[in-house]
Amino acid sequence: MHILLLSRPVVNAGDYLFTARSLEAFENICPDADIQTGHISRAYELDYLNQFDAVVAAGGPLYDNRFLTEEAFPALRYAAKMLPKLHFLSNGWYGPDAEAGSLSNYRFEHNVKKKLSTIEKRGGTFSCRDFISEYILRNNGIRNVTMTGCTAWYDYDRLGMYEPICRGRVRRILLSDQGITKDPAVWEWKYKQMENTISLLKEIFPEAEFAFTFNGGIQTKYSEAYNLRICGLLRDNDIAFHDISGSMEGFSLCDAVDLHVGFRVHTHIHCMSRRIPSVLISEDARGIGCNTALGLHDIRDFSVDRGKIASNSRMIQELEYYLSDLMKSDFQLLTSAYVRMNTVYRNFFVPFVRRIGFYDKG
Repeated sequence: MHILLLSRPVVNAGDYLFTARSLEAFENICPDADIQTGHISRAYELDYLNQFDAVVAAGGPLYDNRFLTEEAFPALRYAAKMLPKLHFLSNGWYGPDAEAGSLSNYRFEHNVKKKLSTIEKRGGTFSCRDFISEYILRNNGIRNVTMTGCTAWYDYDRLGMYEPICRGRVRRILLSDQGITKDPAVWEWKYKQMENTISLLKEIFPEAEFAFTFNGGIQTKYSEAYNLRICGLLRDNDIAFHDISGSMEGFSLCDAVDLHVGFRVHTHIHCMSRRIPSVLISEDARGIGCNTALGLHDIRDFSVDRGKIASNSRMIQELEYYLSDLMKSDFQLLTSAYVRMNTVYRNFFVPFVRRIGFYDKG
C-alpha cells in the first residue's frame, strides 16, 4: 500500500504536531503501508499522484472555502481524474464562533462543493476533528463523514492511560498565547483577558513557576506589535517566554509542567494526549469544537452580540470556578475526556485509517 500523506505546516507549531501524529497513526495502524509525505500547497503532477494507492489530506482547518481551492490545494484540480481516492483525515472548520446561525448558514462555494461531491462519489472519505466540523460537512450535503478527533489526540505512549499524571500540588504552569490577534480592533480586550488570566493564576498558584509559549512566533506579519506588548507583560510578571514556531519540538516544554492554561488548541491537545492537566480558553469555533468533542467545560474569551464578537466579561470568573473544581477533584474531572479519547480512537479513528490503508473493506 503506497500512500501520499499531505499536510500544510508553515509556521505554527500545532501544524507540525498533527502532521507528525498523522504519520505515527499510519505507522501504528497500517505498519505495512509505504508512506510518502508532502505539502498540500505543492502542485503535484497527475502522473506523480497516480503512483499512489491513496492520497490523504491530514489535519488543520481545511474545511473552509479559502483552503479548498485549486490555488491553496492544487491536487484538487485532479479530483475527477486521479486514480487514487482522496481522503481527509481529522480536518476541521475555521469558523469565528459556534452560534447556531453561523453553523447553519455556512455554505461551501459552488466550485468547492462540486469538488467535495466528486471526491465522495469516487470513493473518497471525510473525517473531522470535532462535531462542529462534522455538522458543517453534513449540512453541505457530504454524507461519508466520521468524527475521529484530531490525530494529535493520540500519543501512542499514553493511549491506555485514564489518569492525569499530575496529582496534588501544582509547581509548574505553562501558558499559551492567543492566536486570534491579527485585527488591531481586538487588541485592547485581548490584552486585558491575558493580563487578567496571568493575575488569576498567580493568585491561585502563588508559588508556581510559569512559562509562556508563542506557538506561531513573535515577529509575525500581522500581530508583532501585539505580541511584543505581551512580551512586556510577561517580563513585568517574571514569566519566561519561548517562540516555538517552525517545528513541534517546543511542545516538549509541556512535559515539564503540571498544568497548562491557555488559548492554543494544539498545546491543549498535546497536553491532554500526554495526560497533563490542561484548560483551553476558546477563541473561535476551533477551540469550542475541541472542548465539546472531548466533553470538557468550554470557557470562551469572547461573546457574540447580534453577530459581533466582543470580550466575554465572565471569562475570568468562569476560569476561576473551573480551576477550583479541577483542583478539588485532583484533576480527576479530566478522566472522562481521556476515556472519550480512547473510545473515539478505538471505535472511529482506527477503523477510518484502516479503510484508507485497505486493511478493512468498507
